Amino acid sequence: MDDSMFPISKKPVTRILSALLLLASLDAGAAQVLQGRPDDTLAASLSRSEPTLIRIEGHRIRRVFGAEGDFDVKADKDAGTAFVKPMTDKPAFSAYVADDAGRIWKLLLSLTDGPADSIVIKGRGGESAGKRPGKDSTRNLEIKRVVLALDADGETNMESRTANELVPLWKEAIFVLVKIVQGPLKGEKYHLTNTSDKPMVIDERELYRRGVVAVSVEKSELNPAATTAVHVISEPAE
Repeated sequence: MDDSMFPISKKPVTRILSALLLLASLDAGAAQVLQGRPDDTLAASLSRSEPTLIRIEGHRIRRVFGAEGDFDVKADKDAGTAFVKPMTDKPAFSAYVADDAGRIWKLLLSLTDGPADSIVIKGRGGESAGKRPGKDSTRNLEIKRVVLALDADGETNMESRTANELVPLWKEAIFVLVKIVQGPLKGEKYHLTNTSDKPMVIDERELYRRGVVAVSVEKSELNPAATTAVHVISEPAE
């Protein structure tokens, strides 16, 4: 990972103090504090109309990843923070935040019509400030790479193939496998269509099966005849 994205600031001390005071004032006001570990999915909200500040307590953000077109990100290199603004009509989407300790945090971000509240990521007890990437961080990176490969239109460094296979799921839905990616993990992309005459609420937990490590549904609520993309990431078959 390129640490040059957020280089050490050489600005005057007053500039650094201003950044610290800004963060302190944000903590005193409204903030969403997300506490967990890198292998957790941390849920927060983003304002549709305003940029939302994201920072990691005790660390600097190096990069923010996500599906292309979901959001715009502006880096504050002096403070080691990032401002994220939605660029999509989806009700929610996933983003990945990498910090200077080599950890990758997965965020599930829901869009709201209200003002922006800053997001503060805090490691749960036992998360050492100097801890280097471990198994969980590596797994999160592998999941991210597979998801991006599933959404890529061109070639990637993973083996992939298109498909058009109808998979039984629910009586009121059509579930079609459209792409498979083979890498450190196996990725499957589906199109799920609501064939009923009522809105459908999709619970990601219903799509888990043995060996599945992550599930992502693009739209959690589907109107009749509407379709959404579903990503299923699983351990490769032995």
